[in-house]
Amino acid sequence: MSIERKALKPYSASKTLTLAVIPAITGVWQNELGSTMTIMSFDGENFSGTYTSAVSEGEGPVTGTLAGTLAGDAVAFTVNWSPTFSSATSWNGLVLTSGGELVIYSLWHLASTPESTEGFWQSIQAGADLFFQMTP
Repeated sequence: MSIERKALKPYSASKTLTLAVIPAITGVWQNELGSTMTIMSFDGENFSGTYTSAVSEGEGPVTGTLAGTLAGDAVAFTVNWSPTFSSATSWNGLVLTSGGELVIYSLWHLASTPESTEGFWQSIQAGADLFFQMTP
């Protein structure tokens, strides 16, 4: 999906109400690399589901358990990659809109158990993801 990043707005800014309406975040989300986040339950604040990474050190996709929270436009979620990997990834970002479509722009940190005491500096990685809602 192509998106004009300069056209992105916070979700709450797209509403004409004094209080922001909670976005419908359940369903499948996909990032630019083809990884998918499936949010199966959402109580208006906390959510849970699964995350399948299309990019991993393994032979193929890996799936982990996802838990997150939504506070206004701010979103945060964490994936536990155990038992496949001794690692966890956390994302923090914003729910944004573009042309009526929901997107999540986020920064992530992956922390993995170091293979040696000398390798602990390489055990934390960081990056950014843009998620597109595939099915609400």
